[in-house]
Amino acid sequence: MTRPLLSRTLLAASLAAATALTTGQVLAEESHLPDEPIRFVTPYPAGGSHSLHAGIITAVGEEFLGRPLISVIRGGGGGAVAAAEVAGSTPNGTMLLFGDPTINSLRPQVEDLPYEMDDFVPVARINYSPAIFVTTPDQPFQSIGELVEHAEDNPGEVVYSSDNRNGFTYTVFEMLKATADIEMRGVELGGGGPAVTQLLGGNTMAYAGDPSVVGEHLEAGSLVGLCVTDTERFDAYADIPTCQEEGYDVVFQFWRGVMAPADTPAEVVAELSDGFQRLTEDEGFLRLIGQIGSGIQFLGHEEFAEALAAEQAALRDAYLDD
Repeated sequence: MTRPLLSRTLLAASLAAATALTTGQVLAEESHLPDEPIRFVTPYPAGGSHSLHAGIITAVGEEFLGRPLISVIRGGGGGAVAAAEVAGSTPNGTMLLFGDPTINSLRPQVEDLPYEMDDFVPVARINYSPAIFVTTPDQPFQSIGELVEHAEDNPGEVVYSSDNRNGFTYTVFEMLKATADIEMRGVELGGGGPAVTQLLGGNTMAYAGDPSVVGEHLEAGSLVGLCVTDTERFDAYADIPTCQEEGYDVVFQFWRGVMAPADTPAEVVAELSDGFQRLTEDEGFLRLIGQIGSGIQFLGHEEFAEALAAEQAALRDAYLDD
């Protein structure tokens, strides 16, 4: 499967699942969760999009889930450390992973990791975001076309901030390199926070990150937006073109979702899913999410499971097809 076809397949699966979402769920009359806090595990270092979203979710989540949510930052191994810890925890709803497509769909299929895709059951998708390719104002390229031209003229000399092998930034840069037929070098830094720090410090030349991570720097003028990896421009930064508009077929949406250990009882998964839906419909929560330049594209556990299965199959075809 080609990467453009992969992009369209993933987008179609997400949109199809979203249309099946139903509302109007109500609080369970009797909770199936143990009477103890829920540890909400972020698999990347602080300062990235995951930790920003998780901080808001855990700050207000108790009202909607009936249990305190404790934010746990567990970086390491590009998310593998946290994923393995949650996968091996007691499957009763008291330890949840804030997952994403690289941790839960791609890397277990192409790497030898201490967990597998089937070690998790999807609870709820919270949202997704495109990446925004960015650079600093002092670089010799100030558009995606100019970056490509500079890389063509200087093979291997463009060094960009990356997250982890087969991670979000890694994947979109690989897509750009493939579609533009250019050579660039990525420095794997473990997450969005360190990646932006290295770019702003002049140690790298470009990055592709979540709007919640790069947005404040775009607004301050310390970063310049080159293109967005979506089929439409991002509302908050409408002056930044899509990569497709600029002639580069790079489309990738990075979802954030709640995953529970496999064998978590179905009634617990359903209760958690309902709670996260109520959370994502709350006006106060939506205001907080809006303040980091993000939004909500919720999927309940059944719809999320369908979208996840389609995504995993598409990635398997794309990366493992001989």
